[in-house]
Amino acid sequence: MKHAVLTAAVCLAATAPATAAPTDAACQQNFTVDGSWTSGKTYATEADVAGVAYLPALYRVRDRIVEQGLEVLAVQERNGYIRAANPVKGGQGGGATAPLRVYVKPLDAGGVNVSLQFTIAGGQMAGKKAVMNHMCEIVAAASGPEAAIE
Repeated sequence: MKHAVLTAAVCLAATAPATAAPTDAACQQNFTVDGSWTSGKTYATEADVAGVAYLPALYRVRDRIVEQGLEVLAVQERNGYIRAANPVKGGQGGGATAPLRVYVKPLDAGGVNVSLQFTIAGGQMAGKKAVMNHMCEIVAAASGPEAAIE
């Protein structure tokens, strides 16, 4: 039987604010989990973040992903795509990565939409609430203080 423990993003302690912001409420409401223990699971969510400029929001999202301990593999300014990997330790000492895919898209009315997909393989475990909290932190980061644009 294959056992895995997810490290970094899904194992960090996440705390929810006392009162949820509209973005956080939408993120939690839109959160879905598809799949099973044997086939693997995909966690997904999305939410609009009003009143932010596209490029700074993209890099704030990237910065939050790095703060959560994931490795950012690619940031594409042209289409708002961020690809990251969460290292996974296997029960037999092996390793793999669980991919995180993020899109930050400008909205016609201003602001951005942030959508995320996090996938784990069959036999791997991740707590639904912990994953949701981390994903919603990433969404909320779009509205935070300015990020360093590289």
